Amino acid sequence: MKKALIIQNKYIGDVLVASIIAKNIKSVFPDIEVHFFCYNKAISILDNNPYINKIIDFDDTELKKIPVLWKYAQCIRKEKYDIIFDPYAKLQSRFIILFSNAKRRISFNKPFFKNLYTDVFLEEKYPKIVCCTSIENRCLLLTPFFQDFSTINFQTEIFLKDSEIADARKLMSQAGITFSKPILMIGVLGSVLDKSWPLEYMSELINLLTQNFNVDILLNYIPNQKKEVENILKNVTNKKPIYSNILGKNIREFSAILKNCTALIANEGGAVNTAKAIDIPTFSIFSPHKFRKDWGCYENLFIHKSFHLMDIFPEVYQEFSIKEILKNPTPFYKLMSPDKVLPNIDKYLQEVLKISPKGKTFSKIPSLHPKITALAITYNEEANIDRYLNDISFADEIIIVDSYSTDNTKNKFLKYPNVKFIERKFDNFTNQKNFAISQASNDWIIFFDLDEHIPEGLKIEILTTVNSENTKDAYWVYRNFFFSGKHIKYSGWKNDKVIRLFKKNKVHYRENKFVHEEIICDTKAGFLKHKIDHFSFNSIDSYHKKLNQYASLKAEELFKKRKKPNFFHYYIKPAFRFFSHYFLQLGFLDGKSGYIIAKMYAQYVLDRYKYLDQLWNENRKL
Repeated sequence: MKKALIIQNKYIGDVLVASIIAKNIKSVFPDIEVHFFCYNKAISILDNNPYINKIIDFDDTELKKIPVLWKYAQCIRKEKYDIIFDPYAKLQSRFIILFSNAKRRISFNKPFFKNLYTDVFLEEKYPKIVCCTSIENRCLLLTPFFQDFSTINFQTEIFLKDSEIADARKLMSQAGITFSKPILMIGVLGSVLDKSWPLEYMSELINLLTQNFNVDILLNYIPNQKKEVENILKNVTNKKPIYSNILGKNIREFSAILKNCTALIANEGGAVNTAKAIDIPTFSIFSPHKFRKDWGCYENLFIHKSFHLMDIFPEVYQEFSIKEILKNPTPFYKLMSPDKVLPNIDKYLQEVLKISPKGKTFSKIPSLHPKITALAITYNEEANIDRYLNDISFADEIIIVDSYSTDNTKNKFLKYPNVKFIERKFDNFTNQKNFAISQASNDWIIFFDLDEHIPEGLKIEILTTVNSENTKDAYWVYRNFFFSGKHIKYSGWKNDKVIRLFKKNKVHYRENKFVHEEIICDTKAGFLKHKIDHFSFNSIDSYHKKLNQYASLKAEELFKKRKKPNFFHYYIKPAFRFFSHYFLQLGFLDGKSGYIIAKMYAQYVLDRYKYLDQLWNENRKL
């Protein structure tokens, strides 16, 4: 009689998935004896499994010791296995394989170790059949015994006894559950806090369930998470239909309790895998660092659904590595705010579980994330409005302070109901911007000009920044400067930066600066890594007009400081400005555009002193 060994150290979900190998190898060789080498805290998931003849359990900490590992390797060698499946494929399992003397040793094609095995398979990156690679890749190890991969039975199973299910039902009855209405188990936490949907978001889910649906709610967590559960319940209004102490003493008792529930809503993980193995409907909330393609098993079936950050912000994964997300997961979790997730759960309850709400639907769902106000001051910006509003669509509030534009700016903004449009006579840029800040309702401000474009990466960085636990009061953003569509890399614009993100109550513009306004912030500002695109130069004429306005305002600023122009200002300063832009700041490398820019800024310096002279002449006439 043939003998086979399956090595799958941990965790519960992995052990459960690996047990599929036992079921399928038995279908090929009905008389084969199957053993399972398993982490002792996960063996109960395999109890009563008709496809496994023997469980070899171990303590994970002890197995890391060479003498203990050697002892297990010798025992396994004595068993004289014909086939060893190694889906764990780690150093410990390879050590066992090395001394096993099994005729057939099957694992994955990993560097340096593939010669230990008789059959190796390259893991697939994307699933084909059951929506997740975690199952399909383990089933790849069965390929030598199946001509058609699609005929493999991919369904995980936990074999509960009728008596276990009945005992769990009795336990639930004793706690006060009548089974007269749907029972939802809520997995309120992941294995650790950093792998859990934020506690305040989970409170909001429970609030909305109790307010809108006639259901009983069981909370699932591990005992050492009791404090976090108490914090969740502090923010729950109606605690009457909530049962927080029906946990189960072990994985089997938990599974039996879950078997008596209508569905599980939880952080993706072991509880969700368990529910799928006992045929209980699930709605799972994925950690930002995990993906459906790996663990979204059986979502091709109607009863299993999930929510992932990818659903709302796919660009996150173009800008941040999984390593970066794992290092600081909180801001990414907070992007999955209740207003984004809960409508999906509402739909799941009604369409999949057929649970009718008390009213029409969920009441208004709060976002709970830090809110952002987008501010802008405008004058004749009709050409940039659509792009600007698309760029700042992630803001919770949009306020425009317009200086009585003479084009179609006002009418275009008024077409957008989410925009607050205010008209104010222009005196200078500083006063206009400080007025705009005073109108904001939210703590965080983004203050972009309409001739600036916000790339997707910067949008995501802004959202993750404000959602972070440790934030600065203000943030610099570097700008890519464009002249008539050409990216200007030198000419004084190489390191151009502006503060575009800040806290309302921590920042204001310096009042004595009428142009090239300055931010006043008591603390050191941080830096965002993504740049904005600045399209200030649409044409030479339009930029001449802008610089002319700046020159006039700068002259007023200098006049208030009682500055008087002289030969130095008229001749030396303009000439030096040209020299600085074109030579010192390498403007000549920008070609003809660099020359034009240098010339225009020299003229700007000259004009401001001409305007200053006019102000002094007018003052003498008074």
